Amino acid sequence: MTEASSLYLKQLLSGRDFAKGHPVAGQMANFAYLVGCQQKKQCLVVDPSWDPLGLAQIARDDGMEIVGIVATHGHPDHVGGAWMGFNVPGVAELAAELAEVPVHVHADEADMVKVMTKLGDERLALHQDGEAITVGELKIDLIHAPGHSPGGLCLLFAGHVITGDVLFVGGCGRVDLPGSDVSQMRASLRRLAELDDATVLLPGHDYGPAPRNTMGKEKKTNPILSG
Repeated sequence: MTEASSLYLKQLLSGRDFAKGHPVAGQMANFAYLVGCQQKKQCLVVDPSWDPLGLAQIARDDGMEIVGIVATHGHPDHVGGAWMGFNVPGVAELAAELAEVPVHVHADEADMVKVMTKLGDERLALHQDGEAITVGELKIDLIHAPGHSPGGLCLLFAGHVITGDVLFVGGCGRVDLPGSDVSQMRASLRRLAELDDATVLLPGHDYGPAPRNTMGKEKKTNPILSG
């Protein structure tokens, strides 16, 4: 069985596939992802905000064991935490239920994730650019993509790339937030533009004309990349 044929992948939209009926979750249009290996029945949960236990149940209903949590970056709509006067459930609640499961983050994002989730150093698995996470037979390469946030992570695996809030279908993430940097964002986008044209872009939000696209088409139609 090849890596691609054993791939387990679900792109889940807040307010529709999980956190159903939550008015803010629906407005934010966050994508969370379940990524793993069908052969070994293991997966990661990527950016489990708004309804983390609901996301875990989706994985369990598919017969998958959750072996890790990944934060593409530390903003509350992706990891949970105090935001705009209310608490967004997320990584902290899922980590409490899965006591032995690591929370994977880039080292430059660790402080923000700890502030938002109140998790200690012992729960975080810190990563650098070029490292990988292995889930069953699936290898997930980690790309450090700062710009929207200092420790933005993109996940490259089996012809797909999860880009968090770095690159969207038809656009890119904001660079006017604390920790954002325009020059770093430009460098990160140039790096993503070097990916194979057949690579499937999986963004952190449903902000574009489609929930996913190939990098080849994005290079032609996304003004951020084509310019």
